[in-house]
Amino acid sequence: MNLVLLILMGLGPLTVFADDFAVTEENLLKMVKKSNPTLSEIEASFLGSKIQAKEVEDRFGYEFYSGYTNSSTKEKPLIVFQPVFSSINQYKVGIKKYTKYGMVLDLNRSIDIRSAEKSYTDLTTTTDEFGIQLDLWKDFMGKVTKAQLKNVQAMTEKDKLQSEIAKSTLTVNIRKLYWSLVANDEKLKITKNLYKKAQKQASSARKRKASSIADKAEVARFESLVHARKGALLSLQYERELLFKNLRDIFPQLNSKNIILGKVNFNKTIFEVLACTAQIDKQESVPFNYTSYDEVVSLLKGMQERQFKVDDSYGKIDLKFDLKFKRIGVASETTDSTNYTGSYADSLADMSDNNREAMTAGLMLNIPFGENRGGTSEIKRALTEKQFGANISKLESNVVSTHHQVKKSVKLLSHVIEEQKSNSQQLAIRVSEMKKKYAQARIPEYALIQDEDSLLQSDLTIVDTQLLVVTTILDYISVFNSFPCSFNRN
Repeated sequence: MNLVLLILMGLGPLTVFADDFAVTEENLLKMVKKSNPTLSEIEASFLGSKIQAKEVEDRFGYEFYSGYTNSSTKEKPLIVFQPVFSSINQYKVGIKKYTKYGMVLDLNRSIDIRSAEKSYTDLTTTTDEFGIQLDLWKDFMGKVTKAQLKNVQAMTEKDKLQSEIAKSTLTVNIRKLYWSLVANDEKLKITKNLYKKAQKQASSARKRKASSIADKAEVARFESLVHARKGALLSLQYERELLFKNLRDIFPQLNSKNIILGKVNFNKTIFEVLACTAQIDKQESVPFNYTSYDEVVSLLKGMQERQFKVDDSYGKIDLKFDLKFKRIGVASETTDSTNYTGSYADSLADMSDNNREAMTAGLMLNIPFGENRGGTSEIKRALTEKQFGANISKLESNVVSTHHQVKKSVKLLSHVIEEQKSNSQQLAIRVSEMKKKYAQARIPEYALIQDEDSLLQSDLTIVDTQLLVVTTILDYISVFNSFPCSFNRN
């Protein structure tokens, strides 16, 4: 007993101090715009394309490079008058620029300082070089490079749109969850009401048995009904707890809250749903201007065409033209024709004072052979066609089928609700009459119970169908995310 008291005392503060959180559609829509794990996952899933685009763009920035080499030797010359440089120091610094036009620009300065025993000290050669390398075939004028660059830029734009679509879908899914809670609450109210009636009926049957008006079988039948409806009630409560868990999974901040359902304005919601349904029904053709999917499809089609160019370039010959302009300065001074000295400053002066310019030009040709690269190119093209084609077809089909199917489904569901409501009205009349007959002992108890269960199932089915209408409209809004109706909260 003491142990139980200690446990209850330990759990007590958690229950007492837990704050209530009234779940309303407005509260959830405010929360979904703030940080939550699902929103972070959506944003993270689309960062890859941004990184890829930045990496491609970074290739066209400026690149600084430098290098230093030192070599020393103690070897002797084969010919007496031929010097052997025992110490050579070479430095190089430069800037390289890759362009999207299939061209590489290179500006650098190299310094060569050499010394030999006694006679030669710090002989210096300084070279300023400006080079241009131009692709003359595979990537002529950057046709492949620009296609790749445009593709990653289009991918970034596409992923941005899809990120907004995913966020809109998240909002829709949370609204579906909310309306499932509302429907669950309505079914709980209906079931609780009938559960209480079943308890009263069982109590009345027990009193009649005590007065010898009813028998044991009648009492057992009503007791069975109490257990059946309590089981249905517990099942709905279990369903509610699962819905609460889904809500807490999306919004971890609710883990410390006691979730309750806030007030719902049914009349406003019904009006908004009907107005949205009427707006959808007016759309004779697919309203592409209300969806972002068509923009995604357009970007994908452009990406596919550019990727074909990249695929077709695989295995082609690679021809490059290399052109370099140089200015050279040499520092090698002597006063006795025996000892020579130089310095970096003297080499710069020589470069400035004397015309020591040079130019080199060349072609570099690379022809792949020995493998079926044409076949590989065809496979790459086929892969591109299937990957992009499947995505494009899926998106286009989703937009068209959603519009046509929802338009038909909403009409059918509206008629279903009308028939179900008429059914419930007639069943309610029948149950009222059956109660009078039962009170007059004109019908057995099972007849009354059967009609009450039919009314219960009819009322619950109306709630399920109404929820189906709401979720169907929400599915439409998830695709046509800017559709102009008040029930669209995007």
